[in-house]
Amino acid sequence: MRILFGTWLLLGILPFPVAMGGMVLGYRFLPSAEWASKTSTFGNFTGLALGILMCGLSLVRQDLIPGGDIKKAGVVLFSPLFGFVLGRNAALVAGPMVLALVAGHHVELPYTIARANRPNERHCNSPLELQGLLFTFDRLCGVPDEIRKSLRPGMHIVVEGHGTSYGVFASTFRRDD
Repeated sequence: MRILFGTWLLLGILPFPVAMGGMVLGYRFLPSAEWASKTSTFGNFTGLALGILMCGLSLVRQDLIPGGDIKKAGVVLFSPLFGFVLGRNAALVAGPMVLALVAGHHVELPYTIARANRPNERHCNSPLELQGLLFTFDRLCGVPDEIRKSLRPGMHIVVEGHGTSYGVFASTFRRDD
């Protein structure tokens, strides 16, 4: 049971350092819109299950949490949200990301623009937000302003890069006219 739980935790955490590394190197990972829509219910269920499990574990094993009662209560209250995020990421992002790293090739995947006029963010300058994807895995960064100004919500783009039909490490994109 510990090995299964540890593996699931690792898969839930894996997307974050890979995504951060991709942002630094300029290759952001995007799960395919089709994959995200088909597996959304499964991801929510998996996240809910892991959130409940982590809350139960933190309640049962409060004696192992260092600190006072306030810190223990904070861990118990925060654990369902933490579990949900890890479970959902493991189900929806980790699989396509590992496939793209291991068996990826040059692919072109279609996406729909949600917002083209977002302000700069801490780790994402000139973002272009895409529709129907997971939070933190729903934007392209470093899009020049002259290109962003020509794009509108609902327009379609094709993202190119290294990946599979389930997701891509984006390198370039173009309008899909």
